[in-house]
Amino acid sequence: MSTFTTRDDSGVLVVAFTDPSGLNDFRNTPLRDALFELVQDRTEPRAALDMHKVDYLSSSGVAILVGFKRKVEMKDGKIALFRLQPAVHDLLKVMKLDRYFTIVEDEAEAVSQLRTAPSV
Repeated sequence: MSTFTTRDDSGVLVVAFTDPSGLNDFRNTPLRDALFELVQDRTEPRAALDMHKVDYLSSSGVAILVGFKRKVEMKDGKIALFRLQPAVHDLLKVMKLDRYFTIVEDEAEAVSQLRTAPSV
């Protein structure tokens, strides 16, 4: 069972997590692999992650997000997180990962930033 849905919005892959427990389960290698597979065949992938159903992040969830960001950046792509729950946003701030991830309010802002983001 997939714990996320995907769709394309103007060349940006929008990933919406549908079950937060999947992201936070340390044994969920299939989720990590499925996320990585999404960008495997894309050149300079752009991914916007809708986090509105994720009400907490375990160390496993953080590791999956960091690993996904690294995978995307290895292909000269970019990611953005949007619609974060306050507890998740606070956790990322405490871990100083709000400096590592692009965090925006909504999908429109994420798509706009990712479409105009220059390659490094």
